[in-house]
Amino acid sequence: MSPEATREQILDGFAEQLLDAGYRGISLQAITDAVGIKRPSMYHHFPNGKEQIYAEVALRMIEADAADVTASLVENETLHDKLVALALLHSEDPRKTALDQRIFDATRYVSDETRTLVSTRYVAGLLTPVRDLMADAIAAGDLRDEDPGLLMEAFFGMTSAVPALPEDVGMPPSKRGGKRPATVALAERVVALFLEGAAAR
Repeated sequence: MSPEATREQILDGFAEQLLDAGYRGISLQAITDAVGIKRPSMYHHFPNGKEQIYAEVALRMIEADAADVTASLVENETLHDKLVALALLHSEDPRKTALDQRIFDATRYVSDETRTLVSTRYVAGLLTPVRDLMADAIAAGDLRDEDPGLLMEAFFGMTSAVPALPEDVGMPPSKRGGKRPATVALAERVVALFLEGAAAR
């Protein structure tokens, strides 16, 4: 197995354990056993151990999520369509949403340096683009003249009503053939409510 493949397997195993057991419940021994390597080999790839692996898992997830946010904003033209796309981002994979939360929860157990790195990337990749969308919509006269950060938080709060598929759905997210009509309809309703309340008067 190539060094790159070994690193990816370690990261994947860490992400699975983080999801299932949380940061404090992670067993590096279980990860090395699953990958089929000795612990010294893991430290060859990740000299700073558990916290370094956590940081790489977190940054990898943030990068993937940020690409989804960017695609939602670039591939849609209207404010309405951009917001619907954003509302649907986590509706097909509940494990991804749960991993996001586990990564956030783990920040309390890592160093200030790692917490700052992860938080800064998270804000830049996932929050700032949505805040900028709100600011642009205010400037265009589409949304009321409010703090764009407040509008962003209100939007995210409302989109939590768009549920993910339950974990026991047999088909993996990549094979489901797109968003469920009922989920899309709910996202449309949530966005309509948001826009009605936030529309410029």
